[in-house]
Amino acid sequence: MWIKSINVHNCRILENVSLEFSPDLNIIRGLNASGKTSLLEALSILSTGRSFRSKQISSVITHNKKKLLVTAEICNSNGIQKIGIEKQNDQTKIRIDRKHIRSQAELSKYLPITIIDPDSVKLISGSPSLRRSYIDWIAFYIFPDFHYKWKTYQHILKQRNYCLKNKKYHSTLNKWTEELASLQPELTQYRQSAIEILKPLFKKISDHLLKGIEVDILYTTGFPSSLDINKDSLIEHYNKKLEQDIFLKRTSTGIHRADLKIMLNSQTAESVASRGQLKLLSIALLIAQSTALLQDTTTSEKGIILVDDLSSELDAKNERCLFDFLTTLKQQLIITGTRQADIKKNDSVKMFHVKHGVIKPCEITLK
Repeated sequence: MWIKSINVHNCRILENVSLEFSPDLNIIRGLNASGKTSLLEALSILSTGRSFRSKQISSVITHNKKKLLVTAEICNSNGIQKIGIEKQNDQTKIRIDRKHIRSQAELSKYLPITIIDPDSVKLISGSPSLRRSYIDWIAFYIFPDFHYKWKTYQHILKQRNYCLKNKKYHSTLNKWTEELASLQPELTQYRQSAIEILKPLFKKISDHLLKGIEVDILYTTGFPSSLDINKDSLIEHYNKKLEQDIFLKRTSTGIHRADLKIMLNSQTAESVASRGQLKLLSIALLIAQSTALLQDTTTSEKGIILVDDLSSELDAKNERCLFDFLTTLKQQLIITGTRQADIKKNDSVKMFHVKHGVIKPCEITLK
């Protein structure tokens, strides 16, 4: 899969942009605040319905405009398909080949995008919820049943927590606990299967970017390590924890408390890695995430990786190493930066220049 063309209307400074992309390498150059990141933000909204920069769509829509519109032509095994999303403050419209659909998840299946940006280091140093979302993103694309069961779990968890907070509903806790316990073994297995696909990819990529350093991924389930993850064991566990959960007014253990630990030479990366190493580790995780989808025979041969500000927090040597590695991946790359990278003669590449929200193709200086 790759993005053949895109049209962006009213995404921050980008009021009316139309571009034709290369299936391989695309470089977006321009000064800071010129609109480079806004282009990647538009692609993020098309893929996920959300910006990777802001939770509020109102801050993304161009000032004094009522709606944002992003459409694209996608090349995949079915040929060329047209997809689009229109966002207003209180409404979203989604189309695939001119048919209206209700589910953002359905649109996301058509356009799996991996985004690497200066905040990607939070994947290691930030909240566990970011790492859960990271592994769930892989499970969502690889396992067809995962999304529905994950959404069902979220609903059941919300109901159980509500009952824990309200004494008059304590009598229903057994019902919600049983439903919670019945879903968690399968969801845990989905996540563990996704991690087994991810691990060798992450190690291989890390070996390129951080030579001589041993890396690993450890998954904690959200339960005590000694607990068997099956329905009966989980029900017994929750019954033992009931008084504590009532006191806390929330479900204190479960897959919603799971986490990934990134290990560096057998120690947690967060505690021993330099800022530059954390940056490269987070990039390795995200490249591995994109590559993991290609391991599944039901997905297309090419992934899509967006890189915002390639040189952020990297010295010239590591920037060159990262760029060279990215171009070996055989995935569509859309990379922003303030200067031109060294382009080899055999690269299939398009370059664009951004100024005041206007994006135009520009000449490439080949190495």
